[in-house]
Amino acid sequence: MKPVPIRVFLAEDNVADVWLIEEALKRQSLAFEIDHYTTADEAIKAARNSGSEGNPVPDLILLDYNLPRGHGCDILAAAATNPNLSSVPKAILSSFLQPRELQQALDLGARGFITKPANLDDFLRDVGTKVIALLNEDVASAARSEA
Repeated sequence: MKPVPIRVFLAEDNVADVWLIEEALKRQSLAFEIDHYTTADEAIKAARNSGSEGNPVPDLILLDYNLPRGHGCDILAAAATNPNLSSVPKAILSSFLQPRELQQALDLGARGFITKPANLDDFLRDVGTKVIALLNEDVASAARSEA
């Protein structure tokens, strides 16, 4: 039986980073489908509509912080208004964040920050490992709430 793919909501405007994220997930042997958004306004609309009108609810939300027409925190704020996304793990991906930007992201529901390493091998290893940790944290959290 084929594993059920995880659905990843990805807001990222850099095509090379999208490819790297896909490779990082493949190296973790994850079956996945990516819903990709290149601008903040596209991602905000998708976050608001997740779980309604036939729009799927993702298993994971990964957001670049700096996007055309907005920021990752704008998308987190939109996701916070959608109860269908309340338990979905969310993380900001960026090369660098100011402490106040990170705190704002955490206040808006991000579970963490994933640094985009400059080195290719580090990127593939670190991003994949942190995605697995986010997904495992969600499974552990669900198991605790059922106990």
